[in-house]
Amino acid sequence: MSEKGKSNTIYFTLRELGLTLLLSVLAALSGALVPSWLFPEGRISAFVYGTLGLPGPGAGVLVFGGILCFWLLLGLLLVKKPGTAVAMAVLIIAFDLLFGNQVVIIQFIDVLLFVALIIEAICLIPRERKLWKYILPVFFTGLSLVTLTLALLGQAKQGESDIPVVQFPVVYCILGILGLCYALICYRYPVKYLAAAGIANMYYMLHFWLFWGGGFTSRFPPDMAMIPVLVLVALLGGVLFASAAFGIDRFMNMYHGTENSTLQDQ
Repeated sequence: MSEKGKSNTIYFTLRELGLTLLLSVLAALSGALVPSWLFPEGRISAFVYGTLGLPGPGAGVLVFGGILCFWLLLGLLLVKKPGTAVAMAVLIIAFDLLFGNQVVIIQFIDVLLFVALIIEAICLIPRERKLWKYILPVFFTGLSLVTLTLALLGQAKQGESDIPVVQFPVVYCILGILGLCYALICYRYPVKYLAAAGIANMYYMLHFWLFWGGGFTSRFPPDMAMIPVLVLVALLGGVLFASAAFGIDRFMNMYHGTENSTLQDQ
C-alpha cells in the first residue's frame, strides 16, 4: 500500500493529532490556572456575587464553563473533524488525573464529557435544518426579558443567600441588553457554533445544580426567580467565549486563504 493510501486510513493526521494534543494541554492549564490567576484565593465568588451583584449559586460558570467551551470549540473548528471535542475532553481528563486534584476531576469527568458531546452533536446538525437557527434567539429573548423585568421591579438578588441588591442592578441590565443584542445577531447570522457552546454551558450549570454539593439538587438556587438570570449568565458565557473561538477560526481561514471544508456553518 502506498504512503498516500496509508495516510487515508488514519482519521486524524499527525498534524491534527499534534494540534489536538496542544489545545488539550492549553485547555487543562487554563482551566486550572486562569481562574486562580484572575481571582486568587478563591475570590471568584466575591467577584460574581459582590462586584457584579449576581445571584447564586453557579454564576462562576460564566468563567469556568466558558473557558472549557472555548477550547473544545476551538479544537473542533481548527481541526475540522467531528470527534475532536470528545478526543480533547478525554485528553483533558487524562492530564488532570495525572497532574491535578484527582478528587475534583473525578467529580468533573462526566460534565466535561457531556459538554463535549453536546458541542459535537449541535455542530453536526445539517445546515439544511433551519430549526436550530431559532434556538438561541428564543432563549436569549426570554431570559433577557425576565432579567430586565426583575431589575426594573427591584427584585434583583445577589449571592447564594438571596440578599436583595440595594443599589440599582446595573449588571442585570447589561446582561439583559447584551442578551437581546445576541438574540438579534444569532437570528441574523445563525452560526451553530455559538448555539453549541451556549447550550453546552447551560448544561454545565444544570449539572452543577443537580450533582455537585451535599446531595442531589442541593445546589439549586433557593429563589427560583433567579434561575433565568443564572441561565442567561451561563448562556452568555458560552456564546461570548464561542465568539472568540469563532473569530480566531475566521482569522486563520483568512490568513491561510482557506474555508472550512468539513464543518460548515451557514
